[in-house]
Amino acid sequence: MLRAVTFDLWQTLILDTPEGLRQARADRVGGLRGVLAREGHRVDAADVERAYDAVGRGLETVWAQRRDIGSRGQVRMLLEALGIEGSVPSDGRVMDALDDAYRLPVLSSLPVPNAGAAEILEELTRRGIRLALICNTGRTPGSMLRQVLDRLGLKAYLQVLTFSDEVGLRKPHPEIFSRTLAALGVSPAESAHVGDDVTTDIAGARGIGMRPIHLCHPTGVSSQSDGALAISRLEELPAVLFGEGS
Repeated sequence: MLRAVTFDLWQTLILDTPEGLRQARADRVGGLRGVLAREGHRVDAADVERAYDAVGRGLETVWAQRRDIGSRGQVRMLLEALGIEGSVPSDGRVMDALDDAYRLPVLSSLPVPNAGAAEILEELTRRGIRLALICNTGRTPGSMLRQVLDRLGLKAYLQVLTFSDEVGLRKPHPEIFSRTLAALGVSPAESAHVGDDVTTDIAGARGIGMRPIHLCHPTGVSSQSDGALAISRLEELPAVLFGEGS
């Protein structure tokens, strides 16, 4: 019996846009440079851009090990790339300001809800299904994504919110799935997981014994479903879960 459905976030419940990504990057780079300048660190915008890209490469290495770090860890990586990590204490006023400059831009460059996201979450809630989020975070930490979900009208439907930067582990690590299901009070056999990435969402859900459902659409990560049940729109989910139309 199906008792719970967990969802991926990016490109599943919400979509980033090219304009939003560009603006968030520009705001981060400008904000970080401004904080450093106020503290006497005169760095060129091009140097901050290069350091920002170096953080991305460093994160790929960390993420490949199914580990994660928070926004402060990412800021420390950026300071190291700039060669000034020893000049900024790990805690305190300056680090707080740098962390804000890194975290906050998403609120002025909001992603958009995927088509049908709110309607499907509402329908599943009405049917008594427990709902949760399992998200591999990128530049934006879970602390800010909670605000994003609230502003987009999706947060109230989700009983458990699990973010990789807070757990320290990334999908497809089984622990991030098992912690979420434990918080929901359900077993893997009673649960389904919906996501757009077969290497993280489908493999992770399948590995713990959940029912994997691939949201396969043009802006998603994976174009092949690796044998999982596939839908092209969230509106198709009830038919897959319950054998009926939405």
